Amino acid sequence: MGRTASRLRGGGIWRNGVILMAGAALISKLVGTLQKIPLQNLAGDRVFGIYNAVYPFYQLIAVLATAGLPTAISIIIARKLKEDEALEGTRSTVIAAAILLGMTGLIGFIGMWLTADLAASWIGDDSAALAIRVLSVALIFAPLAAVLRGYQQGRRRMGLSAASQVAEQCARVAIMVLALQLGLTAGWSDSALAAGVMGGAGAGAVTALILLSLGGLRDRSARSTAARNPLGFQRIAQEMKELAAIAAPAALASIVVPIVGVVDAFMVPRLLGDSGMAEATAMSLFGVYSRGGPLVQLVTMVAAAAAAAMVPGLVAAKAGGRLDELQTRLSLQLRMAWMMGGAAAIGLMLLAEPINIMLYKDAKGTLAFALVGCTALAGSVNAVVAPALQALGSVRAPAALLLLAALLKGALNAALVPSLGIEGAALSGVIALSAAALLGAAALRRAAAGLRPPHGQLKRRAGIGPAAAGIVALAVMASAVLLAERALGAALGHGLPQRSLAAALTLAGAAVGVVVFAAAALRAGAIDAREWRAIPGGDRLAARLRRLRLIPPLDEH
Repeated sequence: MGRTASRLRGGGIWRNGVILMAGAALISKLVGTLQKIPLQNLAGDRVFGIYNAVYPFYQLIAVLATAGLPTAISIIIARKLKEDEALEGTRSTVIAAAILLGMTGLIGFIGMWLTADLAASWIGDDSAALAIRVLSVALIFAPLAAVLRGYQQGRRRMGLSAASQVAEQCARVAIMVLALQLGLTAGWSDSALAAGVMGGAGAGAVTALILLSLGGLRDRSARSTAARNPLGFQRIAQEMKELAAIAAPAALASIVVPIVGVVDAFMVPRLLGDSGMAEATAMSLFGVYSRGGPLVQLVTMVAAAAAAAMVPGLVAAKAGGRLDELQTRLSLQLRMAWMMGGAAAIGLMLLAEPINIMLYKDAKGTLAFALVGCTALAGSVNAVVAPALQALGSVRAPAALLLLAALLKGALNAALVPSLGIEGAALSGVIALSAAALLGAAALRRAAAGLRPPHGQLKRRAGIGPAAAGIVALAVMASAVLLAERALGAALGHGLPQRSLAAALTLAGAAVGVVVFAAAALRAGAIDAREWRAIPGGDRLAARLRRLRLIPPLDEH
């Protein structure tokens, strides 16, 4: 009984820790994504373009240097502590990780610093070199912060690890805003402004490192004891090898998004310049092209968070041999990705002009904005398919599919940007990411092909299936958003400033879209009775919705 209670308490702590880490990740990503909007508002499209052209380089190297390592460190340290090793026994893991990440971060810093001029010329704007060099400094500190973050996670200090993520983003945004204010007041050039903004990445990494280091002062006594017992090179090398083996799959899967960004950064400004534009004009246009990105990232971030919450259920169902439940969960997860991503894509496409004006002050590049918004559908599906495939044991498939999308994006950029400009770049994104989403969905179905088909499903009174119900809900939502936008535009069109009108149209259209889509999807039966049971707490929620007549009643026959 005591052991059971202990396991339950440990499980509760672990669940709370997971929730805390997921919440911190969402907050930090939200802050990091939304900070791009005031950057464009204050600094203009060219600085915004330089930022979006340069940052993927840092992101790619940082992901290669750190992706998966905090998790790998936490796994090894948690295992050692569970095996009753003293804190001293975890020292070799921390040292091995510090050496491994310190070396990769230093190599990345040197590489970015020395090749800054070459990379800027490849981008198509020589003034980006200073921003690249300033950003490269963050690679010295970010890997070391990742080591300490993984150590704290392994010690089950999730609060400190979570706080470091949020503090890092807050410091980054604070330095960005300060640099913008100082630069605009002093009349800095666009290249100097972009470099000042990039300084926020280094400041954020230093902030996280300091916070995590202060948290580690609790282990002073263990470190002093450990100092009297030096570690051998062979043990450190073995730890480094084990860490790399655990982290490699996560790093492989994580580099795909920055690779797509690097493809655009290398190609779009240069292709625009080759058509006869000046460097500054081409980079400004690249900034206009990048306007829709933050909103699409928010949508895919929510989809990824929801998918991550479903993964433990998939793993448990597979391990327990509950194949009917696993099939149901996979079907529900994939359909929800298509539906939610489709709703977001439709909303961004229909409301592209008012959103563009509300966030970025003018309607430049509205067609490109709408096309980029359409990638929310493919992005949501990709975000859900990747962890589901990994839960089924297909670790390399998601990375291979999205790397293929990056190659396709590059080929389509070369074909479409010279003739269509930024609209061609946006269209190439829609095609490439949609191809990856379709192939990923097919791969997921193939991975689940050996599962028994669900049987004994409860029938519903409605005569259409869940997939058809989702399509109906999307059609109803699109009609409602169009009607709401036109009616409100006609009523307020002559009484408000342009940006205020755009805000009113955006907020009203979004509210109508969410409410109508949710009501139509539920009432049409987009989730059936069997699937409600696969959702944590779904039975109680379904019963409540059924009493309110928001979902169809069960067929009693």
